[in-house]
Amino acid sequence: MRPLESSDFLVLSEQSGRWVTTESGSVIASWTSASISFLFTGSKLGFRVGPQTERKDKANGGTRMVTIITGNSRESALQDTASWRALDPQPSCDVVIFDTCARHDRTFVQIVLIDWASQLEIQYFYADDEAKFEGLPEEANQIPRILLVGDSISSAMAVSIEQGGELVPFGILDGFPFVAQRRLLQRDPPLQVAVDLVAYPGLNLVRPTEEEKEKGHPLGMVDAFFWKSPWTKEAWVASISPIVVMIELGTNDQFFQVPKEKFGDAFIELIQKLLSQSQNSFMHVWLVPPFPDEDTDSHQLNEAMPYIIDRLQNRFGPSIEFKICDLVEGLTAKDTVDGVHPSLKAHQRLGEQLAAFIERNLFESTK
Repeated sequence: MRPLESSDFLVLSEQSGRWVTTESGSVIASWTSASISFLFTGSKLGFRVGPQTERKDKANGGTRMVTIITGNSRESALQDTASWRALDPQPSCDVVIFDTCARHDRTFVQIVLIDWASQLEIQYFYADDEAKFEGLPEEANQIPRILLVGDSISSAMAVSIEQGGELVPFGILDGFPFVAQRRLLQRDPPLQVAVDLVAYPGLNLVRPTEEEKEKGHPLGMVDAFFWKSPWTKEAWVASISPIVVMIELGTNDQFFQVPKEKFGDAFIELIQKLLSQSQNSFMHVWLVPPFPDEDTDSHQLNEAMPYIIDRLQNRFGPSIEFKICDLVEGLTAKDTVDGVHPSLKAHQRLGEQLAAFIERNLFESTK
């Protein structure tokens, strides 16, 4: 068997999300949805799980850590959920992807961190001596890339069955952003988008003051987005090039009664930072209003969305188109498992709505 150091492997594979290379040559993902994709020719393939692999928060509703996706092509593999394999790899163990006498010919392989509460370290890959690894075809680089910044709802956070929730078999991949991706692939002809997601439960958009922290206000994604991990404040300089930035934040801000002016200020700060790290690549910003929450009667930030859009458009000018993506319209407590987090059925519906929104505002607008 032939080993291949993970950091070397990143050079020839396509990555989504955030991967950090360690001094030993391993790679670590701490933000859910981070993935590695490549084409494999050979008979045996696997990877060694690093010792820093860890479930950071056990209150994750029973979601497993990793999903392995394989298929004849990217398009077919991402749609064929029946062939996906979710697992909980243990530190310093091997994950076997292929181990047969039959030879795989340019088979698509994707490894995804699906649990918001886990950190995955890949120490190295290994394969049979005759195996060959390739990056995805050149046309994959032309697929429009959407960066989604969110909270527990975008994270597809599972609520345990004991607390009235349900099992989320494929974690983040069962969430509405990736449902939308699959629905677009089912169009005739198929529409492809790449999704980069940075989301974590419990975060506000707005940065709290020291006094607000003492009162229990959560941290703000205006800062947390630029961390290597949700569990550390070590700075991360992103290298991103999305054409769309989609922001699903505000449900927690609304609960903590953040004023609309401060909410707008935080949007401006976040978008300005994203522009500086993306070489001004994005031309669209879509804002998802706060989701309904049974624990508050406030709707002030939902009502303020037109005001926020006007502020952003005035601040950044016509080079970026700002729109409200109102996925929450018509959503009620009956669509949730706990008064705020959508059920799997609701995520399917939200994904359908998002797919239609993407088709109208990204694909039809460029015809």
